[in-house]
Amino acid sequence: MSEDFRDKVMAMIEKKGVAMRPRWHFILLSALAAAGILILVIALLYVISLAFFFLREGGAWYAPSFGGRGWFVLLHSAPLLLLILVAIFALILEILVRKYSFAYRAPLTMSLGGILVVVFLGGFVLAQTSFHRRMEFEAHHGYLPPPMGFWYGSMFRPPHPPDMRRGVIVMEEPGRFVIIGPDGEGTSTVILTPKTRLPYGEDFAPGDMVIVIGDADGTDTIRAFGVRTIEERMEIQ
Repeated sequence: MSEDFRDKVMAMIEKKGVAMRPRWHFILLSALAAAGILILVIALLYVISLAFFFLREGGAWYAPSFGGRGWFVLLHSAPLLLLILVAIFALILEILVRKYSFAYRAPLTMSLGGILVVVFLGGFVLAQTSFHRRMEFEAHHGYLPPPMGFWYGSMFRPPHPPDMRRGVIVMEEPGRFVIIGPDGEGTSTVILTPKTRLPYGEDFAPGDMVIVIGDADGTDTIRAFGVRTIEERMEIQ
């Protein structure tokens, strides 16, 4: 580097009042940014897995096996508030990630898309575990300190589709069976017809947990459009 060029650079620094910052300043900023990214990733995993958990718990997650009407039930049950939080967290995470040299060249849609793919897969895996079920149990019994218990309240839960039921079979006979809600909140008689969709067959038995999509045919009667069992099972005493 020539003396003339060095002098010009130093003169420009002095003119604009550029201050030299110590190395620890940049290390601290990088550490804070990395901590922020880690916190946001954990928050995204938690919120996305909670959304999957609510869809599974309510039964809407299994509805697409009935075709187009089932997909409509799933979309109707989407936890919109949680999805809005996912979008906000993802955008903040994108801003932080793009400050690093390995990400600044990537287009916004590609880097943000990669982030969402990773956290959605991680959230789906976490939702398959017993984590949220334990947390929900503790929240309902007042064991979780705020704000953790707040996540499992009615504010974040998706709306219950009016044409879907989830319950345990307590009585079964040809062409119909009776279900009771998973929390014991009332019974419904499910009527099967030749047009009822049974993607997993009709080998139903007391104790099976099922979801039913259909039309109300009386106060406590449902004419089933589709019926299927789900993984859970309860023993009838």
